[in-house]
Amino acid sequence: MSRALRYAPPLADRGLIVRPRLLHRLHSRFERRLTAVVAPAGFGKTTLLAQAVQENTLSPLGEDRWLTCQRDDTSLSFLAGGAFAAVGLTAPVPEDPREAAVTVAEAIWSAAPQQLALILDDVHLVRPGSPGGHFVAELVEELPRNGHVVLASRPPLPLRASRLLASGEAVVVGETELHFAREEMAAFAASRHVPPDLLRDVGGWPALAELTATAGPDAVSGYVWEELLSRLSPERRQALSVLVAVGGADDELAAALLGPDVRLEELLEGLPLVVRGPSGWWSLHGLWSAILAHRLDPEQLAQARRTAGLVLARRRRYHDAMELLVDAGAWDDVRRLVVEVCEVGTPLVPPDVLEVWLQRLPPEVQEGPEGLLLAANVAEPTSLAGAEALLERAFALAPDVAPVRFACLNALVEVGLRRSDRREMELHIERLTELAARGHERAAGWLALFRGLLARTPAEVRAQLTTPALVAGTALSPVQQWLRAHLMLLKLGDAEGAERVVHRALASAGPNMAVLFRSQLVESLRMRGRLEEAEALLPDLLAGIHPAKVLTSPEIVTCAVVLLGLLGRDDQAGELLAAHRQAIADSSVGWAPVAGAVAEAAHRVSLGQEAAAAEALRAVLRLDVARSRAVRQVSAAALPLQYVLLPEVRPRWDAAAPPGCFRPALQLARALVAIREEGSLEQVAGLPAEARAVMRAVLPVPWTAELALGMVASGLQEGHALVEELGPRARPTLRALSSGGRAPVAATARRLLRELPAAPPARLELRVLGPMQLRRNGAVVVARELRRERVRQLLGYLLAHDGPTRAAVTADLWPDLDEVAAARNLRVTLAYLQDLLEPDRGESDAPYFVRSGGPVLHLLVGEALQVDAVDFERHLDEAARLERQGAPSAALAAYEQALRLWDTDYLPDVGGGDWLEWERDRMRGRFVAAAVRAGELLLARGDAGAARTLGERAIRVDAWCEEAHQLLVSALLEAGDAADARRALRRCLQALDDLGVPPQPRTLALARRLEVHAPARPDRPQPRG
Repeated sequence: MSRALRYAPPLADRGLIVRPRLLHRLHSRFERRLTAVVAPAGFGKTTLLAQAVQENTLSPLGEDRWLTCQRDDTSLSFLAGGAFAAVGLTAPVPEDPREAAVTVAEAIWSAAPQQLALILDDVHLVRPGSPGGHFVAELVEELPRNGHVVLASRPPLPLRASRLLASGEAVVVGETELHFAREEMAAFAASRHVPPDLLRDVGGWPALAELTATAGPDAVSGYVWEELLSRLSPERRQALSVLVAVGGADDELAAALLGPDVRLEELLEGLPLVVRGPSGWWSLHGLWSAILAHRLDPEQLAQARRTAGLVLARRRRYHDAMELLVDAGAWDDVRRLVVEVCEVGTPLVPPDVLEVWLQRLPPEVQEGPEGLLLAANVAEPTSLAGAEALLERAFALAPDVAPVRFACLNALVEVGLRRSDRREMELHIERLTELAARGHERAAGWLALFRGLLARTPAEVRAQLTTPALVAGTALSPVQQWLRAHLMLLKLGDAEGAERVVHRALASAGPNMAVLFRSQLVESLRMRGRLEEAEALLPDLLAGIHPAKVLTSPEIVTCAVVLLGLLGRDDQAGELLAAHRQAIADSSVGWAPVAGAVAEAAHRVSLGQEAAAAEALRAVLRLDVARSRAVRQVSAAALPLQYVLLPEVRPRWDAAAPPGCFRPALQLARALVAIREEGSLEQVAGLPAEARAVMRAVLPVPWTAELALGMVASGLQEGHALVEELGPRARPTLRALSSGGRAPVAATARRLLRELPAAPPARLELRVLGPMQLRRNGAVVVARELRRERVRQLLGYLLAHDGPTRAAVTADLWPDLDEVAAARNLRVTLAYLQDLLEPDRGESDAPYFVRSGGPVLHLLVGEALQVDAVDFERHLDEAARLERQGAPSAALAAYEQALRLWDTDYLPDVGGGDWLEWERDRMRGRFVAAAVRAGELLLARGDAGAARTLGERAIRVDAWCEEAHQLLVSALLEAGDAADARRALRRCLQALDDLGVPPQPRTLALARRLEVHAPARPDRPQPRG
């Protein structure tokens, strides 16, 4: 089956009869873990599944996702990659079958309450003991309650299902059931306009019935195919034989095979057992192969497959192309395809699929140059030495100017790059140059990029990037795009140019390259001071970091750790570093120790542990890459870290101005060193605006706070704003410098410590998701101020509004008073509120919790004042983020944390105007949505009791929320309580009737389920629509 039919069921070219008894069996696929349709070829397995999918679209009980299996699906990356695409995942496929299965299962769980069935057609092509076979078995075991797998297979079923069959969690539709029953045979005969007696000898076999009906009454039993074929012209039989030989075609491929005048729709009109894909690909049933195979001689058969393979290779459908070319024995074309796939450095096909290809090659090809090139690409991720030896053998065996020699040298340059071995790279580039001189057309672009990597000056890099081969509009491979962005960002400091390249490359990047491009994009944004945009990329960046990728690209961990530290997420940075420290240590990549050291140093500086940070950086100075300015090619963060912490490397950085975005980083590092070691403010006072603008994104937080102090001391007031922006994270630096810093900075630190409000020693907890309650160090506060309605109103108002003006506060809380009287009431109420929150504050001390900046009031919520409503929304935002990342288990935990905080309502004991009603409605809406979503996830996990509780809680808050009613009915049905489910559905329908709105499709589906489990009583309200 072609990949054109990979993700969608085929479309029947002839009318199908409806088979209710079988559709009913498949109808229950949304209630069982596993449904299998098992029979030999010709029993209509695919047709039945396609029909079931179509029927479900008319009255959905769930959602079907289709995946047609192929021979390459024995490899994990290909099959799991197909399953990932089918369920909407874009993350890289893990190397472990169980981990890949869990990832798919979690994606299905994320779709709850939607029931989702993954249909795997032709699963017999997945060998049971293969990585793909293990993936299928693990997926069936890991499915959530809303997840279902449907398998169509020739016997035997490549999966052990006895336990699931015994427990009722699986059903198998077999050959006996797939035979046409008597009434089905009559219906089929009528649909084909033939007498039923014509089909009496077909034994209920659907394919034979189709053939017999097409061949007509003159066909002799046992000779149906011959009769059918006898009615076709010799040219048409020949064309059909060609199409069968190559597995089908679309119009372009048919023109290559059969001539430009052929129209597939006309050629295949009226023929049985033919299907068409949505993209226009036509495929003939496997039974045609047995009948037509002998009609092409071996030479014709090989020529057809070779032609088709070459067309598909030009479309970059490498899996289909390789299968056809191997079957054709077109070994020269196979060799060329191997070179095309492997010459781009990082192969265009995953290594485990390359291994499957390698096993299918005959010994003479395996031991030839192209076979050795293929084997080297299989070996490279885990053994650079093994890959190098294979590549040298391949190069030695190849003819003098063969393309395989270029591919080998290309790969050898990359091996040298991964080892950080400049001499090795220069040697192979020289060999590549000699080869290019003899006429290899694609070598020029690669040579320019490789020479750019070795260039010692920005001018040399720019010269290579302007090579005609790179600017003439020729499409570059993903690896070439990555190298181009690498040179622009890390050798030229052109963050803006690199960003443009990466944005274009990301649009078409495969999973193996996407995380590298995201890392480049994060660094491009960070070095331009665009920290918020970099933060937005963090979830996708983290999702692409896994041990196998860290082995070959350890710098992606460095990028993430640096960014997490800048964002104040030090705990998460430490966890990420700990999780991948071993993979970095095990990596054979030459810069891995430096990447690990820079990540470690950035994390330690963020924690205030500079001695440990310096030790980590100094430990790798023995490596050439760490001792040179090229260290910034590992991570842009290396420059300021090395310059500040390691005095011995400063002369190298000071010897020449770094290019582009690295210049502000060096200026900031020099200014910090001048303050620390000389007490001089001259450099900080002279910092250009460009450097000040990126400070927050380039330097670790403690260093940003230190430079900000220097800015304040030198009269730059934007430093004061920066210290305030850092907030509590700046105070450790202020305290340390107030006693141990150089004179001007120490004095400024002491002054700011006095001016900036200090967090009170007591920890406050404010509850507003129920009757307002304040706790101080865990004890309930009993204070007359809290009993004042206006105090509670003002506190609620400041919670609901971020930085309101005094005028806005007085207009909403005292709308009936004139401005003077309202302002006076606000001052009095504000004083009461300050006394409530900080009863021990001195008269001369600035308030900490409620701050005033001109006309604006601001309530500071954080570690010192924790508010349940703020925590509630933070947990919900975290749950939403985790849902986007496809982590429903972690999202559920966040939902549950939020829901535990909700008591009765938002500020139930506070009266107010429209401002409070709007905020109360918003918070209620978030609670109901979270309760429903958490309930859906719990129900999909099998916890019907907890889901029922959440459904009831949601309905108490919003009795007209249809989704909450759906959750409650589903939970009751899952628990087997049909009577209560009927009553719950009745309440739902009544609520919808009160609103005058029709029920949603899911409500109607639940009503249908109830009809099956427990027929409705006559007086039951019926769904409308």
